[in-house]
Amino acid sequence: MTAPAKTQQPCDDPFCSGPQACGWLPVEHIRPNQGGRGIVPKPTTASVAVAQTPVGGIVATDASTKPDSTVETMREVLTSLDASRPRSMQTTLGPSELGTPCGRQIAMKLAGVPRQLPANRPPWAPMQGTAIHGLMEEALEHHNTQLGRERWIIEQRLEIDPGLHDTPGISGHGDAFDTDWAMVVDWKFVGTTALREVKRKTIPNELLVKPDYRVQAHLYGLGHERAGREVRWVRLVFLARSHDYNDSAEWTERYDPEIAHKAVARYYASLDMLGKLPLAATPALWAAVPATPGKSCDWCPFRRAGGPADATGCPGDSQAKIDKQVAGLIA
Repeated sequence: MTAPAKTQQPCDDPFCSGPQACGWLPVEHIRPNQGGRGIVPKPTTASVAVAQTPVGGIVATDASTKPDSTVETMREVLTSLDASRPRSMQTTLGPSELGTPCGRQIAMKLAGVPRQLPANRPPWAPMQGTAIHGLMEEALEHHNTQLGRERWIIEQRLEIDPGLHDTPGISGHGDAFDTDWAMVVDWKFVGTTALREVKRKTIPNELLVKPDYRVQAHLYGLGHERAGREVRWVRLVFLARSHDYNDSAEWTERYDPEIAHKAVARYYASLDMLGKLPLAATPALWAAVPATPGKSCDWCPFRRAGGPADATGCPGDSQAKIDKQVAGLIA
């Protein structure tokens, strides 16, 4: 007696594309519904082959090979990302850079001197700061929605100074402006050491802040003033990088347009000096550009060891430290 021919039943897997992919199921393999599925596919040679097909391209042919480090992969990706950002390639200066105590650093930025960046090392702290700025922007937009009005003016481009003739002006993006208090608000994302420095009292009820932070806040104040707003206060909010938001601190003072105007005048004086000194033809003249060696040298993008300042960078406070040590030995 001849056996009856087997009929075929399509697989109920929604990702199945037909017999070529997994092989349809003979009726004899259909089982009662288990776990919501009426058909349990029978493994076939074709289905096993599909499961082993690379998706996106598997590097290792040996399944026992340990994957490459994702930390190292992301180090390269983050470094490349930062280098591609417009801020990393600019030679014009914004409010965050005009308050630095060192005139030579300002001049080198304006002149486009190559920065001494560690190879394949992303600027992790600034990148975290950028991410937190995005979070605070989202939070303020949420607050405006809750209030049903625009208390906060967020991430607005500010024209701080229009420039002179062919000289580029000064502009920047203010983090926030609190219209209820006519107050500039600028976020700083800092670690425990920086917070301790900020909270160290020098004047009763006042926090110690870096001069470049202070100047930056008043420059934003000038930008909002030029945009037609009344400005009464400037505030720096130091958001804690720790696990506890309550570690955060803030510093506030009355808006003083004179602080901003002095920074603008210094910017144009630096441009004028660069126009008069033949630094391209005589790089040694960089040593004649006034510098202010100090703790900020540790973070200067132009600091490099050895030799006087030239078109390759600046030794920073290294020589000053050596002179101080020698003076101490002699004394």
